[in-house]
Amino acid sequence: MQLNPEHTLRHLGGHYMIVDSCADNANLTNVFVLNATAAFLWESVKGREFTAQTLVDLLYNNYEVTLERASADVKALLEVWHKYHLTI
Repeated sequence: MQLNPEHTLRHLGGHYMIVDSCADNANLTNVFVLNATAAFLWESVKGREFTAQTLVDLLYNNYEVTLERASADVKALLEVWHKYHLTI
């Protein structure tokens, strides 16, 4: 899978937001707020193919988390990303 290229991660203040991007403008009709960990995952796979296992490995290797917890968190995250068409 890949991240939907029509969406851009923006860091505004202390918040990470995914916005629809069109040319140099941002469509703020649909804004998705990410925590720092989800933003790290987004940035880590931006512009390339990835699998759920890629995200699990990133979590496991960069945070103090068990493989079971990383797998459960990635499953939940991808359900949201798929629901809102943030991945293709």
